Amino acid sequence: MGFADDVQVSRTEVRCNGCTECCRSGQGLFLHPDQGDDVASYQVQVAADKAGNPVYLLATTKSGACVYLGEGGCTIYDRRPLLCRSFDCRKHYVMLPRQDRDNLVRLGLSSRAVFNAGRARLKTLSPAERKECVEIREEFFS
Repeated sequence: MGFADDVQVSRTEVRCNGCTECCRSGQGLFLHPDQGDDVASYQVQVAADKAGNPVYLLATTKSGACVYLGEGGCTIYDRRPLLCRSFDCRKHYVMLPRQDRDNLVRLGLSSRAVFNAGRARLKTLSPAERKECVEIREEFFS
């Protein structure tokens, strides 16, 4: 079990106000079949983990945008996968130390634009949410 396995995943309520940076950033849009994502119902790209097991990601365009991102936003919003229902760019920014954010960008698993979007929305995190993020960061990264 690691950091990603231990963090409780829940639906998020980020006020994106039309921001779709996480949808078009080219970051890994991982599917989680073990947590209810129906891989067969999405256009996917298949990769392999270190052990050779399949890892499923939402398909992307040549520019790195999710294939389900339309002009008006998400075209599969009502059936979007776990990552899209739970991702919170603000918490992503607060939980990860700068070095880890830089490493994720370098590896292509996140983007500087997504971290910047999270930083720009920090003031919308409640004190309790911010405290929870800091506690998680201290537990896993100190």
